[in-house]
Amino acid sequence: MPDIIHQVTIKGTDIQIYYALTQQEGLAGWWTRHTQAGTVVGATSTFSFNKGETTFTMRIESLEEPTSVRWHCLSGHPEWAGTNIEFELDQLDDNTTRVNFKHLGWRSTDGILGMCSYDWAGYLWSLKELIEGGVGHPYEDPPLPE
Repeated sequence: MPDIIHQVTIKGTDIQIYYALTQQEGLAGWWTRHTQAGTVVGATSTFSFNKGETTFTMRIESLEEPTSVRWHCLSGHPEWAGTNIEFELDQLDDNTTRVNFKHLGWRSTDGILGMCSYDWAGYLWSLKELIEGGVGHPYEDPPLPE
């Protein structure tokens, strides 16, 4: 099975990044403004795109503060259903953390895997911008035409 794997180094603590991966305000600050975040293992979180046309539902599988977050995709795009998303955080020094990201269990390299890999890289950069500069660039629905 193919996987998406990215790594980014962020000037910030593992605690800061863990918060951005597990709390409503944090997730809405880097991935999508349309977030309903669960905060405990077993809870679900939803992440909506395209005016709600695409909504991913994730079950929180594991939370190990401040080092890892794991989700299982229950629904959304058919190619995402059944995949797993992992964030592993390695504190490198007092104010630098390496984020190891994996989106595991894709059934094929056909379809949207390449696009999603590209998008994940951009959202991880948004996470970096949020932690390092206070403002990320999460998905926002385009404005309605006039």
